[in-house]
Amino acid sequence: MELFDPSFLWNRCLQEAENRLESTEFEAWLKNSTYEDINGTRLVIRFRNSFVAGHVKSRFGNMLEDIIRNVSGRSELALQFIGDPAEPGPSVVERLAPSREPSSSDYTFLRSNYTFEHFVVGPSNQLAHAGALAVSREIGSTNYNPLFIYGGVGLGKTHLIQAIAHYLRQDGSKRTFRYISTELLVETFIKCVLQNDYTTFRKLFHGIDYFLMDDIQFLKGKVETQEAFFHRFNELHQHGKQIVLTSDRPPHELPGLPERLISRFQSGLVADIKPPEYETRLAILQLLVRDEELEVSLDVLDFIASSIRKNVRQLSGVIHRLAAMSRLNGCTIDMNLAQKEIRSSLGTISRRLTPGNIASIVAECFDVSPSQLKGKQRKRSILVPRQVAMSLIRELTSISLMDIGSFFSGRDHSTVLNSIYRIEELKEKDPELEKKINEIRQKLISI
Repeated sequence: MELFDPSFLWNRCLQEAENRLESTEFEAWLKNSTYEDINGTRLVIRFRNSFVAGHVKSRFGNMLEDIIRNVSGRSELALQFIGDPAEPGPSVVERLAPSREPSSSDYTFLRSNYTFEHFVVGPSNQLAHAGALAVSREIGSTNYNPLFIYGGVGLGKTHLIQAIAHYLRQDGSKRTFRYISTELLVETFIKCVLQNDYTTFRKLFHGIDYFLMDDIQFLKGKVETQEAFFHRFNELHQHGKQIVLTSDRPPHELPGLPERLISRFQSGLVADIKPPEYETRLAILQLLVRDEELEVSLDVLDFIASSIRKNVRQLSGVIHRLAAMSRLNGCTIDMNLAQKEIRSSLGTISRRLTPGNIASIVAECFDVSPSQLKGKQRKRSILVPRQVAMSLIRELTSISLMDIGSFFSGRDHSTVLNSIYRIEELKEKDPELEKKINEIRQKLISI
């Protein structure tokens, strides 16, 4: 071996990276990479396509350069990641070929009560509701295409977009639609990249009249997915297909998205949903009580509407819990029961607990340090406790996903959401982990 062998150095770098990363992450992104050339002090590393190369650069680039400099003892070394271009998309004719039957998967995530009939309209959501109803009745309206609905957590964005889907299912016109979350879109694209087969991704846009996508903000940083979505968006729009998107913020405030996408989001109707006014909150509670077939006095409903001011989902949760307690214990829903529920579910715990003390207790129980939880290491012994801490902060406080991400060294809210989903998956597979999390939860609640 020569004194300086770049191919050998890259193999050493891969060995060290494998020790630091989850095995599935290493195999998906780094395992099949190869050293190709050296350009001055820059080692050229090839991946199977440009999407993988770009992802590795943004997510692991700094770590890999640190490793290559450490194992070589040469601080001037850098890495260049390249890959073959992604396979081009299908022709317009192929992509928009007629297909009249929606996939059953389009219905999988529709909640039965997320209909227009169960949506309470008030000043805070009137424009968004009117826009959703209008596009349901008339496909591809020039003024309302795309329809972009934005607002905070738990205010009804998903309710409205699913109401459109329910309307299309029931109106008898046989108009087809695709309803999908942005996370599933990204996941589908990544799988297609790894398999070098884009058929599944193309089918998401194939033969539909309506494309309905939730949480567009999760496209942040997904450069290749953004590129693919941009072209599909244009083709659907040019062919008069209706596009409906939801987001947690208006288009011009979306970080990490190209201007050409943002300008297209702004070209139709942009409608916001604000926290509901008192009258709207009271009407929502009355609808929920009716659906649950409960008898609740106006005084009690007034107390709940006055206590919960910013989140429709919390209103729903309180009524469902009160209904369950009433039926299980055979008691009436009076003011004392309502006050107890409001205090226990929304008040005292969230006031006592902060990200700092939750992270400290989680760190102690997993025998790691709080600074490690907030750091960049992705060893399983640190990654799992970090994900547990994120999950418990989300569960036990009213802190937003974005603020949780900021607490953990500036991670974005999609990372937090993925961590929460990951912990739910791990608990199903690992009873010991679930038991440990329950013990931590009890310790936190008893603070």
